[in-house]
Amino acid sequence: MFHQGVLKAALCTLAICLSGCAGIVPSGPEVAIETGLLRGKDSDGVLSFKNIPYAAPPVGRLRWQPPQDAEPWDGVRSARSYGATCAQLDNPTNWFKFPKISEDCLTLNVWTTNLDPAAKLPVMVSIHGGGFVQGSGNIPRQDGNNLAKRGVVLVSINYRLAMFGFMTHPALAKMNPNQTQGNYGLLDSQAALEWVQRNISSFGGDPDNVTIFGTSAGGNTVNSLLIMPGAKGLFQKAIAQSASTGLAPGPYLDKVAGFSPPTDRIGEAFVKRFDLDPEDNIGEALYDLSMKDLLGAMTTMDTFTPVTDGVVIPDQVGLMFEQGLQHDVDYIMGTNSFEAALGYQVGGDNFSPKMFARLVRPEDKERLYSGLNETQVEEEIFADIVTNSGARFVADNMVKKGSTVYGYYLSYIADARRGKQPGAAHADDVAFVTGNLEAELDLKPSNIASKDREVSDLMMDYWVQFAKTGNPNGAGLPEWPAYDPATSRFLEFGDETRVLDSFLVERMDYHVNRSRDLLKRITGR
Repeated sequence: MFHQGVLKAALCTLAICLSGCAGIVPSGPEVAIETGLLRGKDSDGVLSFKNIPYAAPPVGRLRWQPPQDAEPWDGVRSARSYGATCAQLDNPTNWFKFPKISEDCLTLNVWTTNLDPAAKLPVMVSIHGGGFVQGSGNIPRQDGNNLAKRGVVLVSINYRLAMFGFMTHPALAKMNPNQTQGNYGLLDSQAALEWVQRNISSFGGDPDNVTIFGTSAGGNTVNSLLIMPGAKGLFQKAIAQSASTGLAPGPYLDKVAGFSPPTDRIGEAFVKRFDLDPEDNIGEALYDLSMKDLLGAMTTMDTFTPVTDGVVIPDQVGLMFEQGLQHDVDYIMGTNSFEAALGYQVGGDNFSPKMFARLVRPEDKERLYSGLNETQVEEEIFADIVTNSGARFVADNMVKKGSTVYGYYLSYIADARRGKQPGAAHADDVAFVTGNLEAELDLKPSNIASKDREVSDLMMDYWVQFAKTGNPNGAGLPEWPAYDPATSRFLEFGDETRVLDSFLVERMDYHVNRSRDLLKRITGR
């Protein structure tokens, strides 16, 4: 589709912005997309275009609404710098700081080396993590320069977070009776993928060869997109890194699901902090609250997550995978050796390694975790319940679907972190996969070891090869066998790269079976 805005922008460029243009933009590569002309930046052959709107700003009455189409613009839009990060709390545990946060944040960034549509480069879409309450596609470790150099078009996206992206409330449902509730952040990710389908060829990308990937909440989004009906056909490959979505029961709008209270109850408890008059229209009052008001009422312990709403997420995600309702795509899944770092970072009694360890009977701990001290047992149980068993469950069901699956285990510790952590911490994989080791707080060029670079290069090569062909194996790379539930073979990225046979089988069987029993009790199926 060729919008009138594109024609206007072209005429403005020829007229050197004599009238009707957005202003003078520094020279750089230009791209025409459906909403207008963009001018980006060339950095040693990698062309970057940032702060591209893929949907309308979700402000005013578009707050708590599915994403709407972006409006065309006149003239040339500067795409040289990042836009605002989606509104979120300034969490003291964050080592990254944002120049600006805003509700007007539905933008994405693109890195490429070729603007010829005939190039048909594979496309990789990065979905950031952060527990659905924080994070950004604009931070340094999400930079796509290194992956683009390897022959892909890299896209990083921003999506609505916290109460803006996932809150539900009966008053909002009453105001919008014909609309799904919550999951706006997931719909944002879907809208970004739809934008890729319509526009990525302008950046040299192939819309028929798209890989989505992400860590933590980003991996959770990947697994959710695999079962979202609206996302079918928007991608051909998927990589879920340290994801918990897949087996653990997801919350419902109005009833308990395992340990998850109804999201409406969570929303009502949050809204009570504003002491709104029940005689007034609470829905209207919520729309009148400012971003600052809403964030000011939030605490670091508040969580807002995707909800099993019956529409965007039609049913419990684990049940849908087991029923074979997921999209049939090539798939990589994996976890890190010190996932318990997440529990220590989040803190609190309800999400700690010690709490999760209480869910396993003493005799089962003795049988499954013999030879480990008490702390190690707690940390391994945390990892097995939160990430490992879910990854195994999804992988088993993807294989059953007929998809080709690969599993990995990251145990490598960056040289500067040795002696400070017992393994590869939750989310350590991000900088290795993007090649942005310098973007980590304690990793500077002076203390990044050659082995660190070697592991990062290896992971990037595998990820890019997978994006190109659906198979991570390539010339010069150690063999990575496909995953099969019968053998449970994983590739370990450690001090050496090796294949692990029958990896954690007994522990995974135990935790998967227990979680499946809980899912059956919740759903009655």
